[in-house]
Amino acid sequence: MKTDANKQHGNRQAQRLPMKPGRNDQCPCGSGRKYKSCCLGKETGGPAPDRTAGAAPTSSRSRSSLNSPSALSSRARNDLLAMFNGGRFAELETRLRALLGHSSQSASGFLWGLLGATLEAQSKDGLPALQRATMLAPQDFDIQTVLARALVERARFAEASDAFRRALAVQPENLAAQFNLGDTLRLLERFAEAEELLRGVVRSAPDFVEALVSLADTLAERGAAAEAETVCRRAVALAPEYATTHFCLGNILRNAGRLSAARDCFLATLQLAPNTLPALGNLGNVLQELGDFVQAEDCYRRALKLNPAYAKAGANLGRLFVEQNRFVDAETAYRDLLRTQPKNAQILERLGGVLLELGHADAARKCYLEALAVEPERTSTRLALATAVLPVIAQNSEESAAVRQAFASALDELAEWLHADRARPVDLASLASAQQPFSLAYRDGNHVDLLARYGDLIGECLHPGGPGSQVAAPCPPRERPRLLIVSHHIRRHSVWDIVLRGLLLDLDRTRFEVLVYHLGNVEDEETRFARGQVDGWRDRQTIADPAGWLAAVAEDAPDVIFYPEIGMSSLCYFLAAHRLAPLQVASWGHPISTGLATIDLFLSGDLLEAADADKHYRERLIRLPGSGCCTAPLPLLAEPIAAVEARLSGMHGPRLLIAQRAIKFDPVDDALYARIAAATGESVFILLRDPISPWATEQVMARLESAFRDQGLDPRRHLLSIPWLAPAQFLALLDCCDVYLDCPAFSGYTTAWQALHRGLPIVTLEGPYMRQRLASGLLRKAGLPDGIAASTDDYVAIAARLARESRDAEHSSSRRAAIIAAAPSVDGDVSVVRAFEQCLAAELDALRQCR
Repeated sequence: MKTDANKQHGNRQAQRLPMKPGRNDQCPCGSGRKYKSCCLGKETGGPAPDRTAGAAPTSSRSRSSLNSPSALSSRARNDLLAMFNGGRFAELETRLRALLGHSSQSASGFLWGLLGATLEAQSKDGLPALQRATMLAPQDFDIQTVLARALVERARFAEASDAFRRALAVQPENLAAQFNLGDTLRLLERFAEAEELLRGVVRSAPDFVEALVSLADTLAERGAAAEAETVCRRAVALAPEYATTHFCLGNILRNAGRLSAARDCFLATLQLAPNTLPALGNLGNVLQELGDFVQAEDCYRRALKLNPAYAKAGANLGRLFVEQNRFVDAETAYRDLLRTQPKNAQILERLGGVLLELGHADAARKCYLEALAVEPERTSTRLALATAVLPVIAQNSEESAAVRQAFASALDELAEWLHADRARPVDLASLASAQQPFSLAYRDGNHVDLLARYGDLIGECLHPGGPGSQVAAPCPPRERPRLLIVSHHIRRHSVWDIVLRGLLLDLDRTRFEVLVYHLGNVEDEETRFARGQVDGWRDRQTIADPAGWLAAVAEDAPDVIFYPEIGMSSLCYFLAAHRLAPLQVASWGHPISTGLATIDLFLSGDLLEAADADKHYRERLIRLPGSGCCTAPLPLLAEPIAAVEARLSGMHGPRLLIAQRAIKFDPVDDALYARIAAATGESVFILLRDPISPWATEQVMARLESAFRDQGLDPRRHLLSIPWLAPAQFLALLDCCDVYLDCPAFSGYTTAWQALHRGLPIVTLEGPYMRQRLASGLLRKAGLPDGIAASTDDYVAIAARLARESRDAEHSSSRRAAIIAAAPSVDGDVSVVRAFEQCLAAELDALRQCR
């Protein structure tokens, strides 16, 4: 039951609050004092809990522990025990060492045992003394028990279980010892044995709270979630003041996908024990999945303030920042953690990914190599090292042209490593967050061979039989085939606005049952709208980890899975690399082949593909009508951009907008913009600062400035970088610009679609690949092919002409009115949805006939 701060990683010992805290931990009774100075010396030996205010439930350690026969008088022994129970450990240690220095006492198991317990209470190593005590008094129940608990604290669970068994051999009916053995077997993941023992304890002592909690944990591990919850709720009712009961229940609820209820349990834990690190970490996780990023960040920071070396909180704080594209903050979080754990391979790998996003490729590779020096068999790091050769942006044309060969060589090295040991175990959870070759799409060329090689290597990691070797279980007969849509972006996003929204609205529900898996944790009004459009819905509020998503698909057993944006999300790629349905199809949310053998069809648009485009895909290419999407404009009013207009007021000439992220600017195209400026005269080229990689915009601006200077132009008079704008503000920017310039290397559909509806003339250069034909397909659908260039010279000429013509206000107004009148023709194309339905139905029929 992976419940601590990182749901994909963690050791078994940290799965819940320990039944007994460490000596220097805060006491679970809520007193605010350290455990060694509070309840450690107050506990009684019976199984029934002490439920008085401020007291923790009982444990197995007796106040009269270690009361073995010896040469000491009864009064002397009692005096020594009184010192121990009174917390006078330093004084007691001195006295015990003096006593053991006398030969007459050196063979006293009692004294050696008490010395061991005294050293442990001071956070010193008392294990040798305890081990000597058990040799001198092997039949002493208390000494064996104290030794066993010391071994548990050191995570030496197998030895601890042996010691508890020796104690039980002396007192076989002792419930506390039975409980301790059962709980230790749980830590050893011997859950069947643990359950049998713990059930016996609970039958004999139904109010033994610690046994109830341990049994609940064990049942949850064995998949009996409902009974685990029932057992744990009984523990909560018996000891509501004991933080561990609430924590355990929170873990059970969280793993069941009931995040709001789990959040309340973790809050209750922290109300009783405010500085409980695992509860802070788990609460942060739950809040992050619920989309409450501010409070999640606060939890992680509180945990790290208490313990800067708390790896899980540090890792998840970094993960939170990455999900918010706060890469500078993520770098800080990971570096802070590495100061205390410099050999943490997972954090080194994550830091490498962040450094790549920040444009520090060499530093990223260094991190990956350091991670591999720690864990040479770490597959996810090997994958990251291979994809690290793909730059977020290229500095020059030579670097851009060299990317294909560099990636091919990296894949050769990766394949050689993988094939050297085909039986190498792979952590599937780490693969679900592994780096993807996303940036390859932004380099020119047909990359289907490279993407297929990468996909096959992932397939080998996931499936020993080879990529695509899995066969999905036959689906039960249904009146309507079950269509599952899996996306990270069921919210205001280009994937939703263009590919998915109209599809969900117009799908014929008499033909298909529709389920949606929302992999992201950002929600808005469109998410709520989507939830109301489908027959079934799952999201990160109900699914905890990659294994949970795989289990959900197995339970839902879809006939078809539709992935609209494979390549943009690691988790989405991970799921798509499995054969989870008889028919699996992708679309152009990420407009390039997935490269996966497990994806059968790629759904594109007839107007987006060249005649020979089939060779660009590993999947079978299906050309849906038009641009392959059914869009509907979202009602949105333009919001004033006074600050931007103030900056524009100081610059003269037509305004040409390049409304793309920096990653779409290929160096080979830099000179085109300078040539347009030279042909136009006074003019302003407006770029938006990349919201994810602002450093990349700075580098693109530096390249463009150089290109403008090469044309004898002053970049300061022509180039303007402005902040990334909110959707309503972006509409206002479109209204105040004169020409929309599409990026030749990687076309934009969403921004061109928005520009079309604001009447802004569009210029695009139609290339051979779909990712270079999105805007041209849109213009052809709108009946406005005049903006489509066939060559770079044509692109410059069209752009310069439109810029010059914009100086004529009447002509410009007339042109904008004509474009606005044509814009509705690109929306509401239900024929795309009907073709989508017919394609899936025909493919499913063909699959059924093959069986």
